[in-house]
Amino acid sequence: MFAKHLANEVGKHNIRVNCVTPSAIRNERMEKFMSEEQMEQMTKMFPLGRIGEPEDVAQATAFLVSESASWITGATLDISGGRIII
Repeated sequence: MFAKHLANEVGKHNIRVNCVTPSAIRNERMEKFMSEEQMEQMTKMFPLGRIGEPEDVAQATAFLVSESASWITGATLDISGGRIII
């Protein structure tokens, strides 16, 4: 709701506001503290069958700040490999 409210407030200044909501993203800390079995269990929670990579978030974010998304504001982009739909 914050993104929608802020987008409404600043849109008149040609400022776009969007939000990304990533789920589990593979990182060094995760790999250090989670066993291989825990990683496999987590992977099963995602309909796409894998844990997200930093590039997944980066590419989605790059799209939202690009001119290709110039008509998108007030949106929340779920980057969860489908986990939110379960």
